[in-house]
Amino acid sequence: MAREAKPKLKAAATSDVGRCREHNEDSYLLRPEYALFAVADGMGGHESGDVASALVASSIADFFDASPSKATPSDLILPAEAKLPKAATRLLAAVRKANRDVHSASLESRSHRGMGSTVVAIHFGETGDVAYIGHVGDSRCYRIRSGAIELLTEDHSLVNEARAMDPTLTEEDLARLPTNIITRALGLEAEVQVDLRAVEVRPDDVFLLCSDGLSGLVSSREMIEAVRLADDLEEASELLVALANDEGGYDNITALVVAPHS
Repeated sequence: MAREAKPKLKAAATSDVGRCREHNEDSYLLRPEYALFAVADGMGGHESGDVASALVASSIADFFDASPSKATPSDLILPAEAKLPKAATRLLAAVRKANRDVHSASLESRSHRGMGSTVVAIHFGETGDVAYIGHVGDSRCYRIRSGAIELLTEDHSLVNEARAMDPTLTEEDLARLPTNIITRALGLEAEVQVDLRAVEVRPDDVFLLCSDGLSGLVSSREMIEAVRLADDLEEASELLVALANDEGGYDNITALVVAPHS
């Protein structure tokens, strides 16, 4: 089967249970042959979170495996999205397929009832100068460029929704709200709203996908320094996870870094 042309990318990921949890409910996906990378953070307790995040990763990968050169199924994209670039619609469809798979699995087993997962995924277009980022929940994507870092996703969280509903709330007001409540996740309903963003890619960019076990403990400046000081992306991902553990490791921690290469 012929493969479509893909940009040249290098990537690495590290995932760790952290210092306070018994199970690692994070999963990640590295599929450079599709210019496709993702991080998922499961929820549901015991083994359900593990199942949900692993299913998200495998479902997204399976979708790309099954349709390397086929049109995106129309039931997985909205009419308004039909004219988007192929890379964008494939990513949207893959995430929505993952949502349906997790939702179906949660209904089939009492032990998995109510399980869900966040996801953040990045898929690079064929020319490599544009990347599409899809996300649901509070797993994040950052872009590090020329010594600066930019958050490219917006958490689907209680704090962010409160801020959007009432812009007059102060940081002190927002600090009284629980920070670990997300308002959107895969698997909770048969359909889900996926946020999609297209971003420019430059040769010196580094993209960081991570679960909130990293972003909640490691500052933006530390993220930049970890990437700058590391000899390669694998060392960068390991250093980022180590920094989160040094700050307490209160949750599972996953860091996935991806960058263009010549």
